[in-house]
Amino acid sequence: MRVVVLGGTGEMGSAVADRLEGRGHEVVRASRASGVDVTASAGLAGTLHGAGCVVDCLNLTTLSKRRAVGFFRAATTAVTAAAAEAGVAHVVVVSIVGVTDPSVARSSGYYAGKAAQEAGYAVARVPVTVVRSTAWFSLAETFLGQLRVGRLALVPRMGLRPVHPDAVADLVADVVGAGPTTGAAREDGPAVRQLAGPDETDAATMARAVAARDGGRVRVVGLPVPVAGLRTGLLPGPDVPRDGRRFADWVRTSGR
Repeated sequence: MRVVVLGGTGEMGSAVADRLEGRGHEVVRASRASGVDVTASAGLAGTLHGAGCVVDCLNLTTLSKRRAVGFFRAATTAVTAAAAEAGVAHVVVVSIVGVTDPSVARSSGYYAGKAAQEAGYAVARVPVTVVRSTAWFSLAETFLGQLRVGRLALVPRMGLRPVHPDAVADLVADVVGAGPTTGAAREDGPAVRQLAGPDETDAATMARAVAARDGGRVRVVGLPVPVAGLRTGLLPGPDVPRDGRRFADWVRTSGR
């Protein structure tokens, strides 16, 4: 099957594309570098022609609600319209456990953007499967750079149950291979698959572990989280499947 991976050169997009190629799919790794600018609809229609599935791994690193909501709304509108026009049978979108909770969406500009993304896919004219995961282990490295004051990294102590990014990529590839389980999202609603990791922790603790791994050049200051949406809203419920790989093991075996 011809599969277009949007954001195909990013961390998750690359991992998903590798797995799909390994399973015999014809994969198009679409990105601005390949001439596809989703928010401007540039190159999108031609890229989706003949595709059986589209995987949305698009991302934007920002804390701005205006930028995040604007980006994800524009991208989702463009992708859903182009996929319907091209006759794509299935769209798979990578999202976040808990992000549709209003208290979570209100707590962060980025999460507001991801909530807007899911809302856009919920009215798509094609079948959609949303793959929601908890924070990836590798996001601990992002936490170190988001709010920096010199050598200090300010990281909220929000509760997380992080998951290995390889497990998320495997699940996305499985969903692509299985095909759609619903009709058009606007009629049946999107299908949802979820995945979490084994251990409960918080973002500041994760960031400290990565900072120590990298030689302790950055000092992590854990910030209290007054908003309930960030304190506990990203923790999965008991019914969410869990991958067994542990964050501490990933820290020991990873590194730059």
